[in-house]
Amino acid sequence: MNDQALDSQLLGFSQGTLDPLRRVEEAGFWLEAYRQSIRADPLRVYQVVDRLDELVQQQRLEVTREYLDAGGRQQTYREHRIWNGVVHLARELAAGYESSLQLFQAGEPNAAAVAPLVPSITARAIRALTLVLRWTLLRYAAAEPGFWNRLGVLFGYAERERFMSERFKVYPAMAGESTVRREYLRALVLSVSGTENLLPASQVVADRVIATVAEYFLLHRKPAAGCHFAVDLHAGRPPYRIGDGVAPSRTIRFFGPGHAAVIVQALIQRATDTGSVPAELNLVGHFPPGLVLEVMQHLARHWGPDPPSRSQLRQRVLSTLNVAHGFDQVLSAVSAEQGSVEVDELTEAWTVENESSGGFGAVLPPRRPEWLAIGSLISAKPTWPAAWSVGVIRRLSTDEMGRRAVGVQVLARGGVVVELSPLPVGQAGSTRAGILLPGEAQTSLSGGEVKLVLARDTVSWSHAYAMHVHERSYPMHPRRVVESGDDFDVVSFTLQAT
Repeated sequence: MNDQALDSQLLGFSQGTLDPLRRVEEAGFWLEAYRQSIRADPLRVYQVVDRLDELVQQQRLEVTREYLDAGGRQQTYREHRIWNGVVHLARELAAGYESSLQLFQAGEPNAAAVAPLVPSITARAIRALTLVLRWTLLRYAAAEPGFWNRLGVLFGYAERERFMSERFKVYPAMAGESTVRREYLRALVLSVSGTENLLPASQVVADRVIATVAEYFLLHRKPAAGCHFAVDLHAGRPPYRIGDGVAPSRTIRFFGPGHAAVIVQALIQRATDTGSVPAELNLVGHFPPGLVLEVMQHLARHWGPDPPSRSQLRQRVLSTLNVAHGFDQVLSAVSAEQGSVEVDELTEAWTVENESSGGFGAVLPPRRPEWLAIGSLISAKPTWPAAWSVGVIRRLSTDEMGRRAVGVQVLARGGVVVELSPLPVGQAGSTRAGILLPGEAQTSLSGGEVKLVLARDTVSWSHAYAMHVHERSYPMHPRRVVESGDDFDVVSFTLQAT
């Protein structure tokens, strides 16, 4: 594609009125097509990539909001298109900026004209790669091979050329300035922030918190106080938490929260005191203050000198569980007869690698259904006759081989199907089925409190209810929602003395 034809295509693209997603997809397509016929001119490469980057930024933000508003679960064809479109665009932007740098380093024609732009081009390449990482983590997947090496090469170049801490606007329309060091740290910190435990909306909040405090993180060539993590610039390994006595090397960099931890603690205190979202996070969209506070507390735990510990010690096991997911299927599985064909139709087999009294960890082969999401309701039982456990997925990650690691918190073992009807008898409202979650120390249903798993928004807080189980009825009043998911509520009820 010659320059005249390309300029004509860019002009047409800039004047187009395509749907935002189509524009994102088209931009990725043109970047890829240009890269495959690239001319050895670092300035021209930068101009083309910069132009397309600028033209599509607003549309990328629009489809990102659409994706997150839908839950970020990739449950529809359009959600899959958004994910693929944004990731393809980000990959091509990164590759384009990297190509401009490589041509500059090789001394190709117009290299001198690019020299003042090199810090900005480096930062943009890192930012585009970080965008790929962010969307990869939204899918709870592992970074693609070579990802961390590419980031390390870019930062290492800025370090050698002594512009890693130079301040500038990455994009002209940016409100503030940044540095290559800060852009690199945003990716490093995000990768050690426990995103496998965060829903997509919470990951967005985490990214904004990290962007706010990244420049205050420590980053050193040698082990230093407060540097709990390390990364090898030239290895494919992601950043990792270090132990005592780790040996420095030419390519290893050590990093830790430093003053960023103090800033986040101050934000946590202010959010707790005021019940509002800190304005400096610059969150776009609706994020409840409670959610933002939980995410900041999560980050503070994961950035500390010691990794967050489990509430119960897990033991290594190897076993197979039948697992049903979603409220309707969980209800059907728990109510089905042991050994029935219905159980086989409702469940899939999971291989469990570790378990404790409070949960279990399973590893699933690649290409598992996309319903897997943090906060999903499941029921599980061994393949032999046994009681069902009811739980919620709390952690998701994917290794380099595509295998999914799933962490499940068990809400109760031995769930029982019950019926719930409004009181007095004849009151408006139909009888609904739910699952009684037995308490660990609960020996009877006389007085006290019980928890039921019900379909979302089943309970009316102005009604009393009767729970029907084992040919008996128990009057009770709803107290509070303990937990909610897309299709379920866990509701606490107070039993009336009978």
